[in-house]
Amino acid sequence: MTSPALSEATIRAHVASESFSRGLAYYQQGAVGDLSLRGDALLAEVEGSEPAPYRVRVTIDQGGVVAASCTCPYDWGGWCKHIVAVLLKYVYEPEAIVRRPPLDQQLAGLERDQLQTLLLDLAAHEPDIADAIDRRVALLRLASVTLPAGDAALQERQAAAFTRRSPIDQETIREQVRLAMRPPVRGRYDYDYHDEDDPGDEVVAAVRPLLEQASRFVEGGDAHSGLEVLEALTDAYLNGARQLYDRYEEMYGAFEGSAVEFFDELAAAWAEALLSADLDDEERDELGEMIAGWQDDLDELGVGRAFELALTAADQGWDYPPLRGVLQGQITDLGAWEGESPDYADKLALIRLRVLERQGRRQEYLFLAQAEGQIDRYVAMLAKMGRTAEALDEGLKYLTTPQEVGEVARLLREQGDLSGALRLAEHGLAQQAPDTGGYSYYGDSRKAELASWAADLAQGMGERGRALHAAEAAFRLSPSLRAYQRAQDLAGDRWDEVRPALLQHLRESHAAEAKVDVFLHERLFDDAIAAVRNGYGALLERVMDAVVALRPDWVVDAATRQAEAIMNSGKAQHYDAAASWLRRAREGYRAASREGDWLSYMSDLRARHGRKYKLMGLLQGL
Repeated sequence: MTSPALSEATIRAHVASESFSRGLAYYQQGAVGDLSLRGDALLAEVEGSEPAPYRVRVTIDQGGVVAASCTCPYDWGGWCKHIVAVLLKYVYEPEAIVRRPPLDQQLAGLERDQLQTLLLDLAAHEPDIADAIDRRVALLRLASVTLPAGDAALQERQAAAFTRRSPIDQETIREQVRLAMRPPVRGRYDYDYHDEDDPGDEVVAAVRPLLEQASRFVEGGDAHSGLEVLEALTDAYLNGARQLYDRYEEMYGAFEGSAVEFFDELAAAWAEALLSADLDDEERDELGEMIAGWQDDLDELGVGRAFELALTAADQGWDYPPLRGVLQGQITDLGAWEGESPDYADKLALIRLRVLERQGRRQEYLFLAQAEGQIDRYVAMLAKMGRTAEALDEGLKYLTTPQEVGEVARLLREQGDLSGALRLAEHGLAQQAPDTGGYSYYGDSRKAELASWAADLAQGMGERGRALHAAEAAFRLSPSLRAYQRAQDLAGDRWDEVRPALLQHLRESHAAEAKVDVFLHERLFDDAIAAVRNGYGALLERVMDAVVALRPDWVVDAATRQAEAIMNSGKAQHYDAAASWLRRAREGYRAASREGDWLSYMSDLRARHGRKYKLMGLLQGL
């Protein structure tokens, strides 16, 4: 594999400024050990604050960095300083890279006895490797019988492999729920009727870990244990909901909010567990009757028909004739329903798709996604199956949102279709966002992420013009100094042509922090001043500190205006802030060689505010 194009600016775009500075120092100090490139994995050790070096792994392809990880505890967004150091060495010392053949090539030439000896030797010296081998061997034996995906016998073997040896303690689960839903000890009139906090938030936060526990069982292949957890959780939660109902009625006159919304989460979890478990007709009927009883309880509370979703899953299973026909490729306008679909049809379709994917029933997944109009899921599965040409074609036709496009573009890249991934990403950037009647932060943010990703990919592929186009889009969607510098790096000799339009866009935006960062970086001080003219706080302070020698009179006016607003309000708890503003005003007077005016101003302040003793004490130091 040829090395992708990677620059310092690309690295900067993925890290905080402090992380980059520290990573650069690590690189310059020689803290990065040998670089080895094995297949698509770049490996290195970096000396850090601990005795043992940190291990860095960077996955790359011909489009650049796909993923990066480090054994250090850094978890504050972006790449850590150790990853930065390794990538800087990769960029500036390519001759230091030791290229090693992928393991599959090395092992291909070994005989069976040699492989066995190698594994036994590794396991003897590395207990973790021995445990990993145990798990992998169990999975290999499980898959040793060749059966069609979704075959009942295979499902039975899978279920047996995950059967718990000890029963679920349902009483403990019920007790946990009872404690979480116990009303607080307070009198009738202790409630704050104007309090906007939802009393159900705390309850749901306490019981949600139990729901997550059930989901882990289901996703891990032990749906029966998941059903046992859900039974105890749901039963206890419904009993407690009657007490919650009284509290809500007393406080708000209606039972609503997060406590009610949690029933929807329970119902969805039940549907997925029911569709994941290997149940006979009698078991499904028993569970369906239990869920129907709970729905009757919800009817009494007047909170909707949340459990209809779970009831449908119990009643239909995978044997419902229209569903069975769809899974066999018989797709009609009615989808997986005999008549008009219910309002929860999309939610149930997504649950069924998750189960099918987990069970490896990919062709059935495609049929159901197509029948139920889940086009984004359909295209994503095509990509996962390696049918990249079809995925690209369908994606270009039907995908519109940055989230949908980004997911499939990444899957295409994983399958090695970098050209298709970039083309789809550019398609996503060209889509017009729907009119929401206002500013859509999340839409612009997702699209900016897609644009930045496309810029990285295009640069790695050597498509510098396309990379610049994507980088410009990323800056326009989410202005920042990093995005600005990225566009500058990619523009190269064209920067004088590109720069004015980006700066004008920034002037017209509402991105105050980006304005200050970029304008100060470019020494466009009047633009920086304009960005904070009506502002206050840290951004205003930054601009003042940067321009005090060049625009001292503005600093004096802005700082005294902030200070006097605080002093005139008479709020003593804010006088420290007033004194801080006055210090900046003093620096402005001095920079303008107006020391006499400063003394006169201070004299006037003492005359006007002389009775404010705390303030007078603070002014003495000025």
